[in-house]
Formats: sequence, structure tokens, C-alpha cells
Amino acid sequence: MLALIPALAVAAGFEDAMLAFENRNYPAALSLVEPLAKTGDPAAMTLLGRILDEGMHQPSKAFIWYRQAAVKGYAEAQLQLAELYDAGEGVPQDIETAVLWYEKAAEKDNEEALIALAQHYTADLNHQKSAVPYYERAAGMGNATAQYQLGLIYLGDNGIARDDVKAWLYLSLAADRIPEAAQARDVLEINLGEGTLSFARKALADWEKSH
Repeated sequence: MLALIPALAVAAGFEDAMLAFENRNYPAALSLVEPLAKTGDPAAMTLLGRILDEGMHQPSKAFIWYRQAAVKGYAEAQLQLAELYDAGEGVPQDIETAVLWYEKAAEKDNEEALIALAQHYTADLNHQKSAVPYYERAAGMGNATAQYQLGLIYLGDNGIARDDVKAWLYLSLAADRIPEAAQARDVLEINLGEGTLSFARKALADWEKSH
């Protein structure tokens, strides 16, 4: 039982630091989490990086902590590190290195990394086909942005074969959280025959059962 006390104290300290960070009390968050980060805890190192990066606008200092946690395989740190390279904040901009770190985080099913990779292929490389698998993985986790983007892709204006059933399905999944998705679905629905719409509704029901 005594052996659990230090671990519980560390957890409590991290939670207090996170609460202070969320309340934008950055000095308090820093003083709470820095001792934990120095023990090598990747979650604490990542939070310290976010405090320095987002709270104190010191991305070059944040980079040091993000990298240490990222090398340990911590997905959130890998994402944050990728974003620094992507934006050229705290380090020289390096899109290739950013993509490498996004990919490492995506391997651990980090939703933001999956979206970032998909957007890299669509916006930077204009290669929608390569973006689809990343969006599909994020969509399967319930990510509304991914679902909305897939809906748009399957409308057929991006070099991908039009698929009204898939477009309606993904737009419907995102509709409750993204008003534009609901509008696009409703416009699409007007032009769908009853047979296609019935098939699409079945696809939605099947999706909801399997997810």
C-alpha cells in the first residue's frame, strides 16, 4: 500500500498542473509539472511543453520537452512536435520531418495526427486518394471533421469517383456537429432517388451498429 503513495502523489500533481493549465494559470502549472517532467514522465514532459508553447509562447523551449517525450513514443508529444516543424515555430520549418512525426502519432491512432496527414495530402500535395485512408481511420473513431471531409470527397469533385451513398453516409455522421455537413447532406438528398437513399440509410444503420 505504501508503494502506491508516490504514484498517487505524482498523479495528483499532474492533475493539478493540468487544471492550472486549462485555467490559464501558467506559472502555477509550470511549477507543478516541471518536477514531474524532470523525472522523465512523458505525459508531464508534454504538458510542460504545452505550457511553454501555448501559454508562455516559448516554442523553442517547448521543443526540447516535446522531443524527449516523442522519442519515448508518446503520441501527444509526437503530434505537438510535428506541429512545431509544420509551422516552423521554435525550429526551422521542415514539412518532411513534420510528416514523419505525424505518422508516428497516427500509428497510435492519434486523431489529430490522422487529420493532419490527410490535410497534408489534400492541401499540400493535392492527392486526395492518399488522404482517404487517414480520414477513414479518424472517421471510424467518430471524428466529425474526418467524416465531413470524406462526405465532400465522395461528392466527386476532388479526383475521386463520385459515390452518393458514401457521401450521404459521411455527411450524415457529421451533420449533428458540423452545420455545413447537414446542409450538404440535405442538398444531396434532394437529388437522390428513393432506391439510392434507402440504400444509404441502410449503410448508416450498419455503420452505427458496427461503431
